[in-house]
Amino acid sequence: MKKLIPLFALLFIVGTLPLLSGCGTKASGPAEAMQSLLDGVSNQQMENVWDFLPASYQKDVNSIVQEFATKMDPEMYDGVFGSTQRLAKLLKDKKEYILKNEMILRMQAPPEEISEYYDPGVDIFSALVNSDLSSQEKLKHFDGGKFLSSTGNVLAKNILILSKLVPSKESEPSFSEKLKQTKVTVVTSEGETATIKIEAPGEAPQEVEMVKVEGKWIPRNLADNWQSKIETARNSVAQIKLEDVTARKTQAMQGLNKFNETLSQLENAKTEQEFNAKLTQEVAPLAAMAPMMLMLATQAAMQGPLSEMGATAGEASPVDPNQVVTIVIEQKLTSTEQDPIIEQILLSVDDSDQVNIVPMAEGETTIFKISPVADVEAFAKKIKFGKPAKVDAKKRSITVELDK
Repeated sequence: MKKLIPLFALLFIVGTLPLLSGCGTKASGPAEAMQSLLDGVSNQQMENVWDFLPASYQKDVNSIVQEFATKMDPEMYDGVFGSTQRLAKLLKDKKEYILKNEMILRMQAPPEEISEYYDPGVDIFSALVNSDLSSQEKLKHFDGGKFLSSTGNVLAKNILILSKLVPSKESEPSFSEKLKQTKVTVVTSEGETATIKIEAPGEAPQEVEMVKVEGKWIPRNLADNWQSKIETARNSVAQIKLEDVTARKTQAMQGLNKFNETLSQLENAKTEQEFNAKLTQEVAPLAAMAPMMLMLATQAAMQGPLSEMGATAGEASPVDPNQVVTIVIEQKLTSTEQDPIIEQILLSVDDSDQVNIVPMAEGETTIFKISPVADVEAFAKKIKFGKPAKVDAKKRSITVELDK
């Protein structure tokens, strides 16, 4: 099973998004490299992150992003980011009105709780849409090190702020505190290979194989899978045809113009009543749901098992929605209560090493997204931790009543 203990939820990006893996150039050994990674994230010094990657890996990342830029229509690309920059400013300027929006007030979460998530969430969004990703010309000269030393620091800061808002046990340290208290030691080391142990308060120790590539220590799985994943990324970019992008330009620009008209109405609203009155039927649900979605996504990322550190690099692949089954439990379960269910789910699949299990909370309901699962009804018959009360093969969902 691909499972990630809560502390490493953020560090899982080391494998799935190599731009955000890292440690500083001063690290001399495998344990020092990983410790520097933890310290860099904890201290929001993401400029050290880029230095973790071997020089050829850095070149690969930059070249793929730069090649992607050449496949974009500049008017469309810059237009989208121009509009999202306006939206980011609107979210900041009209915060008071948005948080008093009727749809937000109807939500289950207390308004003050949503408000806590609002500022760091908007700051993350604003940092991205105003970054070096925000124009085709900037993208053509993309530099991962520069990106992480500026935008990366803002993202790390606000992600850690969000992590402190995620509910935890009274005696359990926050994600940020766990990062600071985590220790890394060498288990074995021989030549250019090593095994390190990562120990965090309240977590099971985690061992990671490391190898030396171009003078830098990186997880073995990252090294083993880098070339194949980079090749896949290059092929994906190569398949993008500029003529296909521009063929949809007229329709896309019409939609963008309509969106900008709505933004103008909202920007010019002078009162709370006027602002909310001008929210269109299309915009209102999105504007109202954004804070709640951010809160739920953050909780899921920080609390839910995702993947083992040992499976970090390159093993993740796009999830086919036709292979995902959703288990719905109409109870709010803690992480501790979720663990035995996850273990039971593992016994219900054919290959526990390849299954992905992502738990998340939705109000008073807990759901588990499991993949790959081909036959929903057959999978339901294997469930032992409760009674499948409702099986919907079309929607690929199973409602389970837990055993008492």
